Amino acid sequence: MNRVWSDEERNFIKNNAEQLKDLEIAQHLSKTCGRSVSLQAVRKQRQKMGISKKPGRGICALTNGDITGRDCGVVPHPVP
Repeated sequence: MNRVWSDEERNFIKNNAEQLKDLEIAQHLSKTCGRSVSLQAVRKQRQKMGISKKPGRGICALTNGDITGRDCGVVPHPVP
């Protein structure tokens, strides 16, 4: 059954699309919303909102030229 996305859920996607993978967003929303949110549901909602990501596994970068994303698979280490 399709369910209407709340403003809070949409804002979470908007604010975290650059830092988190869609799967991580789905897992977080599933825990906080009390309902099961699938990867496909998050991806479709993000795309409906006009937020697109660069292709590739583990890449969180958005396709906007003015926003620089990061590779989610690499954890930066502090410089001594």
